[in-house]
Amino acid sequence: MKSNILINVENVDYIDDYRKAGVSAFLFPLEGFSVGYKTFSLEEINNLDVSNKYVLLNRVIDCKTLDALKEVLVKLKDVKGLVYEDIGVYKVVKDLNLNMELIFFQNHFGTNSKSINFWLDRVTSVFVSNEITKDEIKYILDNVNGSVCLHLYGYNQVMYSRRLLLSNWSEEFNILYKNSNVLEDVATKVKFRALENEFGTVMYSDKIYNGKELYGLNNVKFYYINTTMIDHDVVIDFLTNMDNHSNDNEDNGFLDKETIYKLKERNK
Repeated sequence: MKSNILINVENVDYIDDYRKAGVSAFLFPLEGFSVGYKTFSLEEINNLDVSNKYVLLNRVIDCKTLDALKEVLVKLKDVKGLVYEDIGVYKVVKDLNLNMELIFFQNHFGTNSKSINFWLDRVTSVFVSNEITKDEIKYILDNVNGSVCLHLYGYNQVMYSRRLLLSNWSEEFNILYKNSNVLEDVATKVKFRALENEFGTVMYSDKIYNGKELYGLNNVKFYYINTTMIDHDVVIDFLTNMDNHSNDNEDNGFLDKETIYKLKERNK
């Protein structure tokens, strides 16, 4: 039983397949408040007959949008919790006194136990970055005051911009616009998968992150699977055959190698 897996849903027709694979916690990106995902309207989410229903809010939010969010949150039905990026969401939920789990999901900032523990004193759980090594993740797990969330499978989010990058490039270089595209850096030949909606652009890595070697560690509330841009059959094979699952377009990210953020000064 994979009751400790949280999976984002792109197609409601896939939910039964996930249940058969043992998954019982489902994430639905909310229309108007999510970027880089297939989204669902408030009405669609409320009408879903799903237990352990979580809602994703990963958009960077301004004051006007926070006011609109208040009106939406009070209308959500049978939602177990919110997975959010903007700290303003935390403030709104507390002001409204809503009885929901709060899972703080900032892709690049859950890199040390002290900052994670600060939030664990206030929220249900926090995502640990998957841009650090396995040893660093284990150290965090040994030093947190509660259970955290780990990335398990899916394209790794490289960046999120509020700019409409694909629209801008289409206009600047007179190329056909698509809200989903693969971009290649001319110098390094590194590719990125880009998704855009009216609220911004998310860039994903070109390879699927496979963190199966982390599965089974202590102090983990959820292992997260992001199904975005991955064939359904591939996701199901990973869920049902994790130990033996193999795909040429996968790697384990930075689990075995440190992330280099800047060049070190060379000794002369």
